[in-house]
Amino acid sequence: MAFALAFFMLPALSIVTSAQDIPTMPSVEIDCASDPKMNVHPSYYEPVEIICVVRNPSSFEETISVEKEWDANEIEMILSEDTFTLEADSEEEFIVTFSGPKKLSADTSHSFSIHAQVDSVGVVPWDSTNTNATYSGDLTVLTYGMVELEISDKSSRTLALDEARAISFQFTNNGNDEDKIRVSVANEAELIENGFSFPLGSFVAEDVAAGGVSSLREISITAPSEVTEEVRVQMIIRAESGNDDSAEFSEISITIVIEKPNEIAGLGGLDEMSTGDMKKYGAILGAGILGIFILVLALKVVGRRSMKNKVPQTIELPDENEQSSVVTEDVDDLDEFDDLFNDLDEEEDDLDSFLDDFE
Repeated sequence: MAFALAFFMLPALSIVTSAQDIPTMPSVEIDCASDPKMNVHPSYYEPVEIICVVRNPSSFEETISVEKEWDANEIEMILSEDTFTLEADSEEEFIVTFSGPKKLSADTSHSFSIHAQVDSVGVVPWDSTNTNATYSGDLTVLTYGMVELEISDKSSRTLALDEARAISFQFTNNGNDEDKIRVSVANEAELIENGFSFPLGSFVAEDVAAGGVSSLREISITAPSEVTEEVRVQMIIRAESGNDDSAEFSEISITIVIEKPNEIAGLGGLDEMSTGDMKKYGAILGAGILGIFILVLALKVVGRRSMKNKVPQTIELPDENEQSSVVTEDVDDLDEFDDLFNDLDEEEDDLDSFLDDFE
């Protein structure tokens, strides 16, 4: 009886065992690591690649084909392989490359699809819509910044003490997206340490469209109120992208000169003279003026006395045969000097009055 029971149960046991070994039907899977992002900066451009994987999860060997769906004209999409023969439960990688021109706009974005399909199972052709897979993604262009600062007059600026001078400039956005460009004085701390100031601010910023140029802008710098010697410094004006922290900046240096104050001949700069120096030079100048006044006064008195001494005297002679008259001048040197000093005494009041006014 046991033997007969085993004989009749063998077919049922075989059916159970076969059910546990049911094979996986033909199918395909596809996936990609990430969506492509293209850097189109003129200095750093290179094609972008992504890695995709096609997989055969079935219990049979399969021949699988892949094809792209892509409609962008300016960018090319290339598959490194498009046909794969995969053993059961195996996979294989392939590369998708995107290449295009530089300087593409950051607004550029394209959708793409990669379709995978089972063409045959073993050596048997396979045509079924249920044995295919699709990966869909988007290619985007990265934003990059590129700015250019322009100053028409790069010559040095000579400023007087406390003088304010505006430095005018413009800047161009050579990036691929609208950019808030900032222009600033890169060495502001150094200039402030040297006595300069920026009453209206040391930077400006403006939104500039891709390929556009800013309006005419300016930064005003004010010279120190005093210096002891000539000052010559560099004012470094720098333009930077607000979109791209890694973008190179553009800068221009302008030489700023503050000249030493003019000097009065023989006296040195007025700003360098102390109060004592002023008194000393004032006394010298006053003594000179007094000497000139005394000289003029003396000449005036001498002139008056000379006119008095030149009055002619006529003496009549009794003899008609001799000359009718003789003109003589009585010149007494001692009396002349006495009269001179007497006249000087007469002018004393005028001299005292002048000295009072000078003091």
